[in-house]
Order: sequence, then structure tokens, then C-alpha cells
Amino acid sequence: SGRRLWQLFSERCGTPEKFFAQHFVVNYCPLVFCEASGRNFTPDKLPAAEQARLFAVCDEHLRCVLEILEPEWLVGVGAFALARGEAAAKNPKIKLGKILHPSPASPAANRGWSQAATRQLIELGIWR
Repeated sequence: SGRRLWQLFSERCGTPEKFFAQHFVVNYCPLVFCEASGRNFTPDKLPAAEQARLFAVCDEHLRCVLEILEPEWLVGVGAFALARGEAAAKNPKIKLGKILHPSPASPAANRGWSQAATRQLIELGIWR
């Protein structure tokens, strides 16, 4: 997922300086959860009580990031990220949008994710 995301931004902007002059990427939940096998365990699979506690902390973290950066847009990379962004964003001036998540587990992402994400960002009016 990360490789696809950063490859698109590299191709689009050329240098990190050009990308970060207009963009910022933050993980909603900057923690990693792994199963005993080492496989990724996503927070949405936690029991409800644990999930609620984790999401409360992650929502507050995202709210702080948004207060500090005062972005024009909050773009969720996938439906989960958009839903959590909607829950955390309290500033009505922030526009909300979504792009397809680049996960290799997603059949849609495996059919030209970079082109789909670019099209979505253009349709939102973020890119030209």
C-alpha cells in the first residue's frame, strides 16, 4: 500500500520538497498491530471496547494535527480513513474527500490504482 502511495506522489511531484509544499500524509492510527504470525492486524478488527478506546485516542491525535496544520482538505485513503476523518474533523471549513485505498488485497486497487487515485484527486479539485 505504502509503496503505491509514495510512488504516485513521487511520479506526480518529483521531489519530496515539491510534494510536502502542498501535501501532508498522516496515519490515522500510527501504531502497528500484528498477529502472532506477523501478519498485519487492522484496528477495525479489535473488540468493540478496545476499538472505542483506541479510536478515541486516534481521533484526538487527528484533531490536533488538523488544528495545527489547518488544511483545506482532509482526504481519506480508503473508506475507513474517510469515516474516521469525518468523526475527528470538527472544523467545518475543512473539505472532506476520499481516494481508493492502494491495498494489494483490493481488486479495484490492483486494476490501475495510481490512475484511479489521480482521477479522484482531479475530480475533487485538489489536482489539475
